[in-house]
Amino acid sequence: MCIRDRPRGLPGFDDGVALLELMDGLPQERREAFVLTQLLGLPYAEAAALSDCPVGTVRSRVARARATLMALLAEAEEPAIPAPPPSPALAAA
Repeated sequence: MCIRDRPRGLPGFDDGVALLELMDGLPQERREAFVLTQLLGLPYAEAAALSDCPVGTVRSRVARARATLMALLAEAEEPAIPAPPPSPALAAA
């Protein structure tokens, strides 16, 4: 399959790498819950059984993981604030 045949709207390699980097910022328990339910598509009950915790805990971890990922993504997309030019008085010194 060449790139032009790839369905539109699906993440590409760069998006996958960026997601992995963002997920590194998650605590392990939240990352596990997010991966099991959102990436692997397991039902919350099955993810809870694998994680040995209540379903409500998995739901909470996923919600917190989403919120953290959204905040990290917003932070990563903020343009860098350029440093102001040196003041003429400092440049003459």
